[in-house]
Amino acid sequence: MSHNPPDAGERSGLKKSALSAVGAAVISMAFMGPATSVYFNTPLAAAAGYALPLAILLAMVVCLLVASVIASFARKLPAAGFAYTFNTHGFGKRGGFLSGWLLVFAYGMVGPMLLSAIGAFTSDFLKTQFHWNVPWWILSLAFAVIVWGISSTGVSQSAKTALIFLVLEVGVLLGLFALIIGKGGESGLSLSPLSPGSSPGGIGALGKGMLWGILMFIGFESAGTLGEEARSARRAIPIALFTAVLGIGLFYVLSGYAAAVGIGHAHAGDLAQGDVWDTLMKKYWGAGWLLTLTVLNSQFANLISGVTAQVRVIFAMGREGIFPRALGGVGRGGVPQYALAFYMGFSLLVTVVGGVWIGPKNMYGFAGTILGVAMVIVYILMSLALIRFYRREHRAEFSVPRHGVIPAVASLLLLLPLYGQLNPLPTGANRVALILIVVWMVAGAGYLLWIERNRPALLTAMGRVFTDDEPAAEATI
Repeated sequence: MSHNPPDAGERSGLKKSALSAVGAAVISMAFMGPATSVYFNTPLAAAAGYALPLAILLAMVVCLLVASVIASFARKLPAAGFAYTFNTHGFGKRGGFLSGWLLVFAYGMVGPMLLSAIGAFTSDFLKTQFHWNVPWWILSLAFAVIVWGISSTGVSQSAKTALIFLVLEVGVLLGLFALIIGKGGESGLSLSPLSPGSSPGGIGALGKGMLWGILMFIGFESAGTLGEEARSARRAIPIALFTAVLGIGLFYVLSGYAAAVGIGHAHAGDLAQGDVWDTLMKKYWGAGWLLTLTVLNSQFANLISGVTAQVRVIFAMGREGIFPRALGGVGRGGVPQYALAFYMGFSLLVTVVGGVWIGPKNMYGFAGTILGVAMVIVYILMSLALIRFYRREHRAEFSVPRHGVIPAVASLLLLLPLYGQLNPLPTGANRVALILIVVWMVAGAGYLLWIERNRPALLTAMGRVFTDDEPAAEATI
């Protein structure tokens, strides 16, 4: 197959039917980074105190509402562009452009966030266990090359690799949860952790815990980027979305319950300690190094799945000319090789620059702030766009509960994590992260004005959907 950019005459189609509903679900679940989320977000969600699992359960309900929104879109618009394509049909060309612009910035942070973390954590592990002093950036580069190689072989291989690592990370932590619960925890088992009364700060503290619970789920929506490569996409993508949220969501709730009873009601304040899972692992299992390996394993699976999703968004926007046309081309096996090469190069550059600036571990929080805030905004925009989309384009199929009430409730509930991220305003590098989101969106608005004045045909072509029975059209611009 030719490797020339699409403006040289190559058809820019992704490989059809390369992924099953199971494969799409695996990529979504791995993108959520179960072990990574449990390890890092549990202390933050512990603002809910002993009611930690209840806060996570409520977060799962919110994410199920968002999954319903995405599924309703995916049944009509199975496309790699995800929110970019969805919101183009819901809000119009300008709204779709700005949604895609924000989405690509959010997903763009996945690579730098995880490459920084996995390089730093691996360096620490090698130093602690073997007394090997390997610079973190060398390890980040090595992981980037490995992920690049796997991703270049196709989405099905990415899914298979992600599945292996997903099973390992979930399996190890389920074993730990079983030990904690099987031994009766610190002071016996009860349903108290699922009671609002167990939250020391009342509903406010429960809501703050719910905020970090929602952030644990970010990544489940990535199934929406696989609409052009999944078999029977209109059916497979909704299945993948709900499987990811329910499967990993119940895992998260169980993790919250195990943490709460493992620490005990009398010591519930210790749940907010950053090393709470190290404490629990040593107390109930005795092999602290195993937890480190599990988190590293999770970060690797998360990285593969995150790259898969972001590359599809870049590809979709390149195919339509919003980004350089070359990024919308495919290489061997129907893989968007040009977008992949660009994104891996970008990720490495930002990883190194950010790591030198604030350190690789702080880079995780910096990039994570951008990802979290931007994705919550994207979720809200998609929810509102769904109402307009079905009322305008599929009015005969408009369902008040599914296409009206659910997206409206999801939008309102999602204001909570957004408020929690902005009030009070973070300091230091994380405040810079919020400023960068504003700067990025101002730049996007400026670019949109330029397109309208100089290349209006690009807006006309936005939001195309390439279904199984509709081959990708040749580039017209």
